[in-house]
Amino acid sequence: MDQAVVELLIDNIISILSNEASLIWEARDAIEDIKDELISVRSFLLDANRNRVGREGEKTWVANVRDWAYDVEDIIDEYMYHMNHQQIGARYISIHKTDVELKSFTGVSKIRSFLVFNKSLKTLPSGSKMLRVLDLEDAPIEELPDEVFKLFNLRYLNLRGTLLKNLPNSIGRLLNLQTLDIGDTQIKALPHGIGKLQNLRHLIMYLFTGNWNDFRHFTGMQIATNIISLKNLQSIGIVEANGDFTRQVQRMVQLNSIGISNVKEGDEKNLCVSIESMRLLRVLAIIVTNEEETLRMDALSSPPPNLRRLFLIGKLEKVPQWFHSLQSLTHLYLCWSRLEEDLLTHIIALPHLGHLVLSNAYVGKQLCFRTDFPKLTKLQIYNSPQLNEIIIEMGVMPNMKYLYITRCMELKTVPKGIEYLKNFQRLYLEFVSMKLQNSIEGEGSVDFPKVQHIPNIIIR
Repeated sequence: MDQAVVELLIDNIISILSNEASLIWEARDAIEDIKDELISVRSFLLDANRNRVGREGEKTWVANVRDWAYDVEDIIDEYMYHMNHQQIGARYISIHKTDVELKSFTGVSKIRSFLVFNKSLKTLPSGSKMLRVLDLEDAPIEELPDEVFKLFNLRYLNLRGTLLKNLPNSIGRLLNLQTLDIGDTQIKALPHGIGKLQNLRHLIMYLFTGNWNDFRHFTGMQIATNIISLKNLQSIGIVEANGDFTRQVQRMVQLNSIGISNVKEGDEKNLCVSIESMRLLRVLAIIVTNEEETLRMDALSSPPPNLRRLFLIGKLEKVPQWFHSLQSLTHLYLCWSRLEEDLLTHIIALPHLGHLVLSNAYVGKQLCFRTDFPKLTKLQIYNSPQLNEIIIEMGVMPNMKYLYITRCMELKTVPKGIEYLKNFQRLYLEFVSMKLQNSIEGEGSVDFPKVQHIPNIIIR
């Protein structure tokens, strides 16, 4: 039985490696999914060991499957490393230097992948109709050459960070396109031709400024209404909600990731009905139209059961009552919520929460972590002008590694209890009071003994 289990896993991996139609990026996603399953198998095996399975045959089976799972997981890790660092034969070209002459490449008709890693490239190889992967991230191009739209076999097109202002309607010619990334460009709206891409699986189109202090650190793009008909689409974001999009999107039940911006209070009912219909969702981002708009989601009675990442950007009158049911959640981002109630009492029931971001999320003066957060490894607290005390009780964050505190000027000391975090790796402080900085700088400072076990302390 152990052999059958492992052979099934290996067959999945081999199918990814041998199927030429699979892209590097798709393989990466698929392998990560398989690895997640392996982790689940390993958890089962550990539970079995703890529960001391009875018969000798069961013990042997558990031991064998455990060993095989570890071996296969190692193989996956090694493969992922090579996928990131190797270039495969003449079918793969990556450009790193500014002085490369594309004319010097031979056999371009066999090229399957073309990746650009410098920002000065302005030309593309000609005669490569078999191209499947075209990565032009950060290339200084203002428009796409017509040759791009003749690449019938193209599966992956990355235009992130380019100077494009418009996406031509001829994008609809790329009938085999599966992933389109136009994030961090100047494109404001998608053309109607996007609705012809019936094989499209991933549509990435958000702008991230990187400035958590700005309400609009994430912005979306307008879409054509016919995008609702793309039945193979799995992830899309960020979409600027206009018209009745929040109602129509409920038809996209196949989605596992979606981000919606420009949400208004009046969208609550349609929005919640749509979210409830998406039972496969693992990533959800909701952004209101401006910082004074209230984000209302109380009508959501049954959130997607496998939701893992949740981004809520907007004013909240209270913590949504459905928070306690997010049993699979690993990442929670609350930005500009400005909650008056203690939000920590509502998220302590999330057993898998590993990353928590609170940016202007709470207007209280004290944050007290007094209940167990067993898997929390990263905590980011930004823009909390009233916050003057953080308390971490002993044993509540056994795996905490990273703490970021920015623009919390009333905070005069490091979190009380930080000395209990024995696995701590990094403390990052930015735009905090001089009193806080002075309290930990130098061996003679008052709180230095509390942070001396932390290998990396950054103060800016």
